[in-house]
Amino acid sequence: MLLATEVCGYTNKPVLVNLNINRQSDSMGFNMVYELQNHCYKHIMAGTLKLWDSPQKNIRISPSALQAIEQSSETHFNKTANVFFHEFWSSGRNKTTFTIVGISFINDGKKGKVSYGYIDLKESWNTLSSIILECNVNGPSEIKLTDALYSRNYNFNVVQFGKRQFAKKPENVIQIRDKAFYGKRDIEGLFSIPQSKDVYYKIVAHTDDLDDPGNMIMTNMQRFFNENKDVLFNLGADNYHDYKTLKNDVLVTGIEFHEEWKQRGKVIEYEVKDIVIYINNKPLNRITADVVYEWGLLYRFKTMEDLIQEKSYDMVLTRINSTLIPEWDSHKYLKALNVYNWSQVSRYVQFY
Repeated sequence: MLLATEVCGYTNKPVLVNLNINRQSDSMGFNMVYELQNHCYKHIMAGTLKLWDSPQKNIRISPSALQAIEQSSETHFNKTANVFFHEFWSSGRNKTTFTIVGISFINDGKKGKVSYGYIDLKESWNTLSSIILECNVNGPSEIKLTDALYSRNYNFNVVQFGKRQFAKKPENVIQIRDKAFYGKRDIEGLFSIPQSKDVYYKIVAHTDDLDDPGNMIMTNMQRFFNENKDVLFNLGADNYHDYKTLKNDVLVTGIEFHEEWKQRGKVIEYEVKDIVIYINNKPLNRITADVVYEWGLLYRFKTMEDLIQEKSYDMVLTRINSTLIPEWDSHKYLKALNVYNWSQVSRYVQFY
C-alpha cells in the first residue's frame, strides 16, 4: 500500500538519483557525467566553484585538498564513474515537478568508494549556467549545462526515495521513476531540447556545368573580386599578396559555410553564422553573410540569400556540432538531416 500511495502522489520527496558514465547513450547528444566531471573539475581547481564535504556543507574542500584525495585514493575526479543528484520530487495525478539541489561525485578506488565532495547547485548556478556543452551529431547546436541538467536527457536510476532504499526490490523504484517521468504526467520545468544543428560545409562547384549553382557562386564571386581588388584586400588578401604588385587575376578555389540549421516541423531553416572564402587555396578573413549580401551578386536572377535558403548547390559536410564528418560519409549525414530523427543521426549513418 505504501508503494501505491507513493506512485499516486507525494510532495517534496527527497530523492537521490544516480547517473553512470557508461550508461549514457550517444543519441542524447552529450554524456552528462562526462560533462559534469570535466567542467566542474576545472572550475573547482580555478576556485570558481565551491566543493563541500557533504550536503550539510560543514567543510569546504580546497583545490589542494581535492588533489590530496585523488593522490591518496589513486583516482581522478575527472574520471568519475558516477554522479549523484540530490533532488526533491512532487508528483500528482497529472503533473510531476523536480528540483535538483546538489550534485555529489563518487568514484571507485582500489580500497573502495571515494567521495570527492558535494556541489550546491543554488550557489553554483551562475557558474554552471555559463558553461556551453559541445554536443555530438545527435544533440542540439548548443545547450547550457544547467539546461542539460533540467532536460532529463540522460539515463538515471533512483537509489533512494525519501528514507527508502531499494537494494532488495529495485523494480519498485523503477516503477516510481517511470510513473513520475515516463508516463502521461506533464513534467513541469522540463527543458525542451532545441531541434538545431551547428553545420559546417564546403560548396561543390561542377565547373563543367555553367548552370550549376555552386559553379555560379564561385565564378561570380571570383569576377567580383578581380573587379574590386580593394574589397579583396580588405578581407585579408594582403596576407598573401601585395596590392601594388598583384597583376594576375585571383581564383576562388573554395567557400566554406558555418550555419545553424533549425527544424520547424518538416521544414529546415538555415541561418548563416559565417563564411570563409578561399583564393588561390588560401583562406580570407571569416565574414558574416551580410557582408556577402551587400555585394549584390545575382545568380540567374537569384540572390546569394535565395540560393542559401534553397540549398540548390551540392555540398560536402565537414562537421556537425562537435562531430567531424569524413568526406566519404557526407552524403549519409546530409540525408539523415533531411529525412531522419535529429536525435538519431549517427544511428541512421551507421545502418545506411
